[in-house]
Formats: sequence, structure tokens, C-alpha cells
Amino acid sequence: MIHSVQKQKWSVILALFILLSGVLLLASPDRADAKEDRISAEELKKISRLSLTLRDAYQTQYTVYIYAPNEKSSTLTEEDYWTGNKPGDRTYTGTYRAALLKKGASYGTVQAAKLDLHSITLPQTWHYTIKSKEKGAPDLLLITEWGSSNFNLARPFIVRSGVLEPLTFVNNKGKKLTDYEFFPASRGDGIRMLSDARVQFRFYNNSVFKYEIETFKLNISKLELRLSDTRYVNFDQSDWPNSGTGDRAYLDNLKNAAMKGILPNQPNIKLGMTHKSLLGTLKKAKLKENGEWGAYYVYPHYAIGFNSYLHELNNNSRVMVFNIFPGQQYLYPDTVKLWLGKPQEEYLNEAEGGYDMIYKYGSRTLSFHYADKYDDEIYLITIY
Repeated sequence: MIHSVQKQKWSVILALFILLSGVLLLASPDRADAKEDRISAEELKKISRLSLTLRDAYQTQYTVYIYAPNEKSSTLTEEDYWTGNKPGDRTYTGTYRAALLKKGASYGTVQAAKLDLHSITLPQTWHYTIKSKEKGAPDLLLITEWGSSNFNLARPFIVRSGVLEPLTFVNNKGKKLTDYEFFPASRGDGIRMLSDARVQFRFYNNSVFKYEIETFKLNISKLELRLSDTRYVNFDQSDWPNSGTGDRAYLDNLKNAAMKGILPNQPNIKLGMTHKSLLGTLKKAKLKENGEWGAYYVYPHYAIGFNSYLHELNNNSRVMVFNIFPGQQYLYPDTVKLWLGKPQEEYLNEAEGGYDMIYKYGSRTLSFHYADKYDDEIYLITIY
């Protein structure tokens, strides 16, 4: 009886051993897969189609190797106008992945980040890196694809904590800017990094016939590029703007001027001041004319309106309105709404033959005027 029980006991132990062995055997492929996540530096050099160097925020250098386990190759038979490749150039297709090799390491690590990259034609320049301008900001890896005749669609990545991470574009309020992780950028020189971890994207916008420039601030912890400024420059100015302010600062300055009832950037010129006081403060106007409601002294970038017509002006006549000419700031209604929020009023001004967009700040008003409802350029700004 005792022998029978011991026999049963050993039978149970044996069964448990076999069961555990089976579990370990089933688990072994996972360990094998884990090993496959690491690839030697020598092997990466052999299998990769592209390799690019990239630094993290601590200036630690990595090499990003891009490869496809299912890669196939062929030869271009005609010119590729997007990439600039010619017949005879080698083109490769596959589901491309990235592996990250830290400088001095013997093994690289396969990354989970999806590149959405399925073809590479050599030689190539449209997948590249941009160096940061300062310590504390990482380099950018850009994977791009064709967007239109004017620009590519660029997808940015950074290295954070030894991992290749994609960045998300968000607007000034932190809301996701697009359903896709790409953003327009001119080919060749459409992206640059500035100080304070800022990144600018530039492309030619056919709808307004101008270059559109969007500035983003990189948030490493959130893996976000947050919109921090906008700017349009004329079509004949293909270079980056080197002077002037962006729309955000420009509009904020207008808002503050309206709230205080002053001429922007000239706090000594105020609404309500007398004609006599104004003459002692400003240079002589190049042009004087009558408007619908009174006289105007016109200067290159603004005009000052009075409560009297030219033939009625006297020492006690008062300043009633400032007209500001945007000039080369190139503002549009959507841009104003982006940085100043929703206006209190927006309507067709039949008397003036255009549209008015009104912002109220206490007893003061800031008004924008444009000819067409559908994103026409703002030609006049008034403070009264």
C-alpha cells in the first residue's frame, strides 16, 4: 500500500516535470525572438540599406540602420522626377525597419517604431538627419515621402532613452494637428532647427502663392512638436526670413496696443490725444487726406485718423482711430483666429465692400479687414 502510494507520488512528480519541460519548450521561441531583437554591428552593416547618425539630447551618438528582411531589388527603367533618380539606378522594396546602434556598442537593437517606408532608390537624399543647435535638444531623423509638386511630407523621429521614437504634431492648444504623422516641407531645405528646441517647416503654398513657415517647439517628454508660431513670406522670397517677427508676436503686439489704446510700438501716440500734442510728437505726415469720417495723416506703415476733416482740424481735434498696414506680414483670417481666438463679430461690410473681423477689449476695438470670405489676405487693421 505504502509502495503503491510512493509510486503514485513519483508518477505525479514525473508528470509535473514533463509538463514544466513542455512549458519551457514553448517559451523558448520567445527567448529566441528576444535574441533576434539584437543584431551585431557587423551584421547591421551588411543588411542595412541606409545608415544615418543621430544624437540624443545628451549628445550620445547612435547610428540608425534601416533594413528590410523581405527586401527585393530592381533597376529603374525611367526617371523618377520626385527623387531625382535616373534610369539604371537601383531601387529596393520591402517593409523597412530600424535598428539602433549606440556608439561603441557591439550589438544594435531592433526598434518598434514604424517607419512606413516601403521603397528606397539609391542614391538618395530624401531621408536624412538634422543636427540640433544646442545641448539638451536631440537631432532629428526625417523619413519623407512625396506630397505634391511643391513639397514632401516629412515624418520626424528622435532618440530618447536609447529608443527611436516618432514625434506627433500638435497645435498651439495641444490638440493633434493631423491624423497623419507627416508635415509638409520643401524638398532639400524645407526643415531647419533653431535654438530653444524649435523646429521650422517651410513649403510653398499654392493657395496663397506664398511660402508658409510653421515653427514648432519640441517637447521631448511628450514626444510632441507643438505649434508655436506661423509666418508667410512672398513667393519671390525663397530664403528663410531673417528679420521681422512671426504672426504670434505680431498679433500679440496688436492686441496689447488695442487694449491700451496706443499706436503699436509707439506708446506715446494714444487714442484721444489732441492734434496739438500729436504734432509735437510725430514727424510731418507725407500725405494728408479726408476719409469718410474725418481727416487722416498717412505714414508708410500706418495712418492716424481724427474726429475732424482737414479744413476743420485745430489744436483741440482728437485722434480717433489708427489704421495699420500689414505690409509684408501677410496675415490671413485663419491665422488671426489661431492666435487671437474666435472674434466677437465677423461679417460682410457692404459699405466698405469687404469683410470685417472684430475683437473687443473693454472699450477698445481691434478690427481686421479683408476682401474675400475664403482666406483672402488682410489688407487693413484698425484700432479705435
